[in-house]
Amino acid sequence: MKIRSVNRLLKSVIALLLTCWVASPVLSDPCGMVPPIYVGPGSPITRIGLQQTYVFFDSGFESFVIRPGFQGKVDNFGMLIPFPNPPALRKVPDSVFEQIAAAVDPPEVVVDLRPRPELMLPMNAAAPSGGGGGQLMLEERKRKVTVLKEEAVGMYEVAVLEAGSAAALKQWMDQNQYQYPQGMDKVTEEYITAGWCFVAVKTKVGAKSDAEPRPGQRNASPQMPRGSVFDGNVQGLGFRFETDELVVPMRLSAFNEGELRNVVYLLSRGGKKIRAIPEEYVVRQISGDDLVGHLTNPLPLRIIGGTEKQIPAWRRQGLKAERDPTPHNGVAKQIFVSDIVATTVEGFSLEHEESEKELLRVSENLGLRGAEIDVEIEAISTEDSRKMIADALPKLKALTLTVVDGDFPRNVIANQNLTFGEFEIAANRNRADRYDAKLHGPAEKREGILISCELGELPDGSLGAPRKFYAAIGFAGMLLLISQFVLRRSKSRDHE
Repeated sequence: MKIRSVNRLLKSVIALLLTCWVASPVLSDPCGMVPPIYVGPGSPITRIGLQQTYVFFDSGFESFVIRPGFQGKVDNFGMLIPFPNPPALRKVPDSVFEQIAAAVDPPEVVVDLRPRPELMLPMNAAAPSGGGGGQLMLEERKRKVTVLKEEAVGMYEVAVLEAGSAAALKQWMDQNQYQYPQGMDKVTEEYITAGWCFVAVKTKVGAKSDAEPRPGQRNASPQMPRGSVFDGNVQGLGFRFETDELVVPMRLSAFNEGELRNVVYLLSRGGKKIRAIPEEYVVRQISGDDLVGHLTNPLPLRIIGGTEKQIPAWRRQGLKAERDPTPHNGVAKQIFVSDIVATTVEGFSLEHEESEKELLRVSENLGLRGAEIDVEIEAISTEDSRKMIADALPKLKALTLTVVDGDFPRNVIANQNLTFGEFEIAANRNRADRYDAKLHGPAEKREGILISCELGELPDGSLGAPRKFYAAIGFAGMLLLISQFVLRRSKSRDHE
């Protein structure tokens, strides 16, 4: 490792230790489990939710990322994935697939200029007379429960709640396996009327805290009691390796029970399809030029109930920050560009990725775990990769991102690795109203005006008051010059 890199790593370790010291209450946070494979008798592991996979391929280099979900009674956890050559491993952010979907279809920023409805009355106020609108809003509020916060505290799971009624609170607690106290409806209603909130607490099942997935999980603990339940998504992992042919080894996943709906995001030269899967499973293709635009241009702005000129100045001032794409798909940008750069690096592992893994090892050896630690490490890695992204982003324009979504036939998955052929989706299917990557389905038709470009700097979106003022002065000056010229000509003729 270069001397500069070592120095940066030492500084990062010191910063990490300081952060850990300040954030000491989270040090007891246990790590989660890696993807489970069932071992032993009893109920098998069942796959839940979407199996999402990101794949990059270019000139004999492949990278892919997975983050599956499982459910079932287990005694041991493990993971087994075949590779044609030994891969380089890396940790990826848990938001990777949400951010890749937002790179395909960036989220919209909405400005609603429609007149606001009348404010709802407090719970203990009388409904307005002469109509039923206020009463309807009151009834809607009574059915509502708002989750203000959810977190794990030692052996407990805690939820902080606001409720519109005792009945709504009881229903929410029953649905989420919390125990509602019997015979307390009257007192609960009194607290609700006074504007109080509620803290609901339950004990975790067995040692499920060792299996509950959370950002930063790095170790697998086999200490779950027999019959314990694992339920949820596991940490995302990335792999890079050499291969003569683009291939996705999913065969072992066919032996997990449960649905086999897969979403594959493939970044490669030209559009692709999976050879053994119907072409209709290809739902979107985004060119490299459009992809770079989605990652760097302002998020699309939807104006409802008015026009750009009607956006108030105070609302316009915050739009630049709101339309910044980085919080929504910046992780995807880093994943894409890192793979492009890794094709030119020996061992396929980048300097900032190695630094991140070293920091993870240091924190793990010191017993320092938790979300705050992971955020600090990811911030260091992001800072180191910023220049790399800026330099390599133009190379993304030569690639195409293909999205494949569907319930893959189990016999196809079990019998062969997924291979790919050239394919270009029809233009009339390659639209968000047919398939929005964020929704994994068609987007709803929405009212209003959609703006993709930057807004004008002036509050009314036109010339603006200052420019109109100076334009008026200029016009008046021009009229004055013309009138003086005409007057002089007239006097000259009189003298003649």
